[in-house]
Amino acid sequence: MTSLLSLAARSASHFYYSLLEYLAIVEEEHLLENVVKVGGYLHQQLQGLLDKYAATREVRGRGFIQGLVLDIPARPLVEQGLAEGVLFNVTQDTVLRFLPPFLLEEKHVDKGIRVLKKLLGKKRKKVQNAPSAGIAALAN
Repeated sequence: MTSLLSLAARSASHFYYSLLEYLAIVEEEHLLENVVKVGGYLHQQLQGLLDKYAATREVRGRGFIQGLVLDIPARPLVEQGLAEGVLFNVTQDTVLRFLPPFLLEEKHVDKGIRVLKKLLGKKRKKVQNAPSAGIAALAN
């Protein structure tokens, strides 16, 4: 029994040492500041897709945990994105999830958004002034 307690104590010690080392790296490399800055940029770029592509519905999340809600199944976009060298994830069938590492830079976001625009561009773009055209048609 003593050896089990000793093993547990050593394991806990290694765990906490690793955790402290990880937190020191996060602080020294200013990784949380990067998450705020680049995460805001990612959110802005995703928001920009909403008015341009019919398949987009909503942007959710903040920092590096974000999602783009679609009106279409997201799995084909994940597969096509992988073929383009960009890794997206899918949740709830119609949500593209973005969960990048802390080291993400704006240039990586730009590449991902370029690929996403290309994939969404295969779908029709949102039509401007569509509601007023529909109302005019109903009036006739």
